[in-house]
Amino acid sequence: MNVLCIIPARLESTRLPGKLLMPLGDTSVLHLVYSNCKKVAAFSDVIIATDSNDIKEHCRLFDANVIMTGNNHTSGTDRVYEAYSKSKVSSDLIVNVQADEPFLIKDHIETIIQNHIKNDVDVCTGVTHFSDSEELLSTASVKVITDEHDIAMYFSRSPIPHFRDSHECNLQVYKKHIGIYSYKEEILKYFTELKESRYESIEKLEQLRLMEKGKRYLCVPIDYDGFGIDTMHDYQRALQRIGI
Repeated sequence: MNVLCIIPARLESTRLPGKLLMPLGDTSVLHLVYSNCKKVAAFSDVIIATDSNDIKEHCRLFDANVIMTGNNHTSGTDRVYEAYSKSKVSSDLIVNVQADEPFLIKDHIETIIQNHIKNDVDVCTGVTHFSDSEELLSTASVKVITDEHDIAMYFSRSPIPHFRDSHECNLQVYKKHIGIYSYKEEILKYFTELKESRYESIEKLEQLRLMEKGKRYLCVPIDYDGFGIDTMHDYQRALQRIGI
């Protein structure tokens, strides 16, 4: 089975511009994500997809395979498909690892791949529990509710489900979405043929585009206590985590 990893890397993030090039220890956020992906034996290649010449030049420092894409993509998945098309590679699975997830390691990624291979679903992604109520209430963190088979029912920036009869919330009830997706080629292509969907435009969550068409996301529980870097607060937490 051919499994390809593509890391969509946009320089001008809305909340924290330039975050992918920010230093983490003796490396950068993007380089750490790339290094973690390179440790996954299942990947035939790891590609960084970007529209930024600054990122392209930065990637020369660690000899990454970079494919330049357009600058008008509405989501990282659209960028992933353009890079996949330009790669001229045919893959059974294309794994989209978010470029701001430096604490996703080899074991986490392999768990997603293995679960996608074993299950007949359109997309496979990861979930974990929230560490505290501050993270739960942050709009930067994405929440998901699933059915009894771990199939996503809805993704949101708001805490879901809502406890109507109590002001207390049990963190173990909530599921935090992790920035990694495994697609089959035909589903990835189908995603890009769709217009931005109604709830996607409201929540600014690309996962909802396929969900509104009835496609199934398997949300695999992962023993993961990391986090994505969306804000300066996240970046400061990341520095503390690595001992800086």
